[in-house]
Amino acid sequence: MLHSAGTLSPQDILSEVRKFISGAVRPTHNTSTLDVTRTALFLLRNVPAARDAVLEYFCNVFFVAVTKHVRQIETNQNLAICEETIIAEIHAVLSSFINGNPEAWAPIISAWSLELLGKLSSDYAKRGNLPVNAGINDFLQQWMSCRATRTLIDITAQCLQCLMHSDTESCIKALLDTSVLHSPHFDWVVAHVGSCFPNTVITRVLSCGLKDFCAMGYEHNIKNPKLNSVVGILGHLAGSHFQDIRTALLDLFKWSLNEDMNIDEDTKKQKLATVPFLLNLASLSQTLLKAITSDVLQTLKPDIIPQLALFASDWCKYFDNQPKALIDLTVHLILGCEQGASQIINILLDTALNTSNVGYHSVNAAQSVKSVCNEILELVLEEIDLLLRTHGPQSANIALLTSIKQELPVILPLLLNQNPLRIQTAVRLLCFLGSQSGNILIFAASYMLVKAVTTFHLAALIRLVSNNVVVFPSNKSEADNMLASHGYFSQVVEQALREINYRNVMKKQEKRQFFQNLTVLLKWENSNKAMIFRSKMITHAIKSNLQQISSLLTKTNDFELANDIAKMLDLFSTPEKDNYLPNVELTLKLTRAIIQYFFLCIAEDDITKKQQSVKIVCHLLKDLTCYSPCARALALREILGHSINNDPAKYFGAKEKFEPKFEEMLLLHQNHKQVTSTMLAQKHSSVFHAGVIGHGPRKPPPENTIDKEIITLNKMLLMDVIKACCSNKDSERYPVNLDALTIVSLLLVEIVSPDVMYNGLPWPDEEFTKVTIERDLQIRRTFRDVPLLWTLLELTAWYRPALAYCSVLLRGIAATVMANWNTEAGVSLVSVMALGQLLPPPLASIRDILPVLEPHQINIIMKECVWAYMRENVPSPALFTRSEGANIAWRDTDTSTPNVRFTETLRLVLLANIQTLGALYSTLFYNENK
Repeated sequence: MLHSAGTLSPQDILSEVRKFISGAVRPTHNTSTLDVTRTALFLLRNVPAARDAVLEYFCNVFFVAVTKHVRQIETNQNLAICEETIIAEIHAVLSSFINGNPEAWAPIISAWSLELLGKLSSDYAKRGNLPVNAGINDFLQQWMSCRATRTLIDITAQCLQCLMHSDTESCIKALLDTSVLHSPHFDWVVAHVGSCFPNTVITRVLSCGLKDFCAMGYEHNIKNPKLNSVVGILGHLAGSHFQDIRTALLDLFKWSLNEDMNIDEDTKKQKLATVPFLLNLASLSQTLLKAITSDVLQTLKPDIIPQLALFASDWCKYFDNQPKALIDLTVHLILGCEQGASQIINILLDTALNTSNVGYHSVNAAQSVKSVCNEILELVLEEIDLLLRTHGPQSANIALLTSIKQELPVILPLLLNQNPLRIQTAVRLLCFLGSQSGNILIFAASYMLVKAVTTFHLAALIRLVSNNVVVFPSNKSEADNMLASHGYFSQVVEQALREINYRNVMKKQEKRQFFQNLTVLLKWENSNKAMIFRSKMITHAIKSNLQQISSLLTKTNDFELANDIAKMLDLFSTPEKDNYLPNVELTLKLTRAIIQYFFLCIAEDDITKKQQSVKIVCHLLKDLTCYSPCARALALREILGHSINNDPAKYFGAKEKFEPKFEEMLLLHQNHKQVTSTMLAQKHSSVFHAGVIGHGPRKPPPENTIDKEIITLNKMLLMDVIKACCSNKDSERYPVNLDALTIVSLLLVEIVSPDVMYNGLPWPDEEFTKVTIERDLQIRRTFRDVPLLWTLLELTAWYRPALAYCSVLLRGIAATVMANWNTEAGVSLVSVMALGQLLPPPLASIRDILPVLEPHQINIIMKECVWAYMRENVPSPALFTRSEGANIAWRDTDTSTPNVRFTETLRLVLLANIQTLGALYSTLFYNENK
């Protein structure tokens, strides 16, 4: 039991010293370690001169305890460690010293505990059951389970806490010094202490590291062991305190930029060395590089760059006075950035392209900074290219490319910038990414194809999709590389079309721009001036996506968009040019799409645009229908069907469709209105209704309000399109195919005549019209409501003998003219029949006399002359002959001269109207007069 110093004489104290010396230096079996330790603690409290000896003795105690602990682990036995009781007592006494007088004891005890921890960690680094590749967590687990080392850690933490606001720097310096001596075995101590005081340790570690870095002078600091220690400490703390490290680094950087004239020379040197210090830290640790790029980059605004430029020459002192070494390190760090790539690229571009010299101390300095930024940017791109070539696109692990991949939405707008350097930089970066992932390249190129508005942007697009800098393997032939480019561009067009078809958010102008850009690219390809286009990659891409293009053209109601699509298709290679043969399904789909576009053109108000667009329609349909009979049949059916029966008919003069809307009635109520008797055919109960039962008379359809001149123009354009569908590909002299016009005639009969019976060519007896009266009236009403039908009949009449196949229509109109004495319809009918040579002279001139005849005379002429002649002279195509090489058939006038019984009635009617028709009589009946 120890006595207090106040009750002991010097002899007693001397006795305790001798007792300590004998027990510590020459221990015997009778010597108690606990007694010696208590004596040592007494001396530590009362005899300052014995402090070093006591602490050295404590080291032995701790070494013994650690040795037993390690042996216990290695033998897997539960050994008694009596030193743990002694260590607990040492811990209690030392803690009381630290708490009682921290300024005096904390620096001494912390230095002792850190040195002891360093020796223990080094000496027992290879002891225990730790694996060969043991990490810091393995060491922490082993040493924190030991009472001795855990006590030393607690004592160190207590010292730091006591010195938090006074002399922490000395503790941190001791921590760093010990770390340098015993690294990496001492890392677990730093990690644990730093976790207890993260803010303090991180800040002090950086401060001490900076001072040491600055003190090293102009040597190569990357070999500085203290710098590596700083990196190790911060690296261990980054797992749990990454945000604290980011904040500390940012604060340090900002501190270096603060302009304060009232600072000493050492502080000025430290501020100057801060950026090289941070660069060296980042070069030694990917974690610290990530921390720096997280926040420090945010402060690099355009106004900061001139400020940094003032110190650039001084920074080189920390890189052996080699500016190239500083630039190379910067490039290396940029390549290692896992985030912030877009910001780095933009900082370099903004500085290199900045036209202002504001903030720089001279124009030469400004130009130098811009030149260096341009050089760094180029070196970064070249290094990426070299790494990809060396290791292959899939093996090269370039952090900057990964960051760019994650920040594509920021990089993509550079592709559409007005500055060539920004565009070229973005293209090169995306080409590098494209070598690793084709999808990124396709996405970027699709973005450009939709949004590019200048030819320069389109040229950049072509470079993007055809750049073979990083195409692997390198032994690929040039042709193979071109084919690879083709595949990419086909997918680019497919991606853009997919977005147009399925994304409603895409603007109309972007949709138009896409096809306008394709048109420009097709023009470039057709010019055959650039080597890259000789492979026809644009044509290949359009071929691959014709299905989607035709679908879009079919669905759209926007004339401007449809016009852009049609212009692009018009430039597209025709089947004759490259033997491209689309399948039947695609051919029909394209045909239907072009016809849909034609009716959009007809509805267009701008006459110039309308005519130009229809010209494109004619060209496209000519190519398709000459190549495919199926396309020709579909095109003619669609054109005639829509022009006659559907809404577009109004643009050709037809009356607008009027469908009255009625409320639905219950079937029971409708049945109540019906009579009980059955209505039989041919009875008085069978009548023609001129209205809707239950709703009164049927309202007439509204008259067409479109200008007559526009209707005439529309009809002319329609005839041009029909002729294009009936083109004769074998003869340029005769562009219209007579057999194709036959299809037009047959379709007219099918569309207009509601009955399939009695549709033959022969004209029956006049009495037979009683059987077909309803059909004849329907035909007449159709011709009345759709005047375009007369124009179509004239077309078939021009290209004989096509009109002969419309015999049933002519017959139906003739029957209604006889019944209703309609002069206008009669004149139109006889004119068409005369043009088609179905009525020979002089019957062909009936059209000239009908307007001046009385109704009953019209009836007689139509019955005795026209109908009687047609009944005995069937309007058969066999009556017409076609000379070899000619494109039109003629009817022999000698064999077709009508019998006198068909002309006598006409002559008598002329005589009855000789006062007005005398000249015509003398012409028609010249032979009789002679």
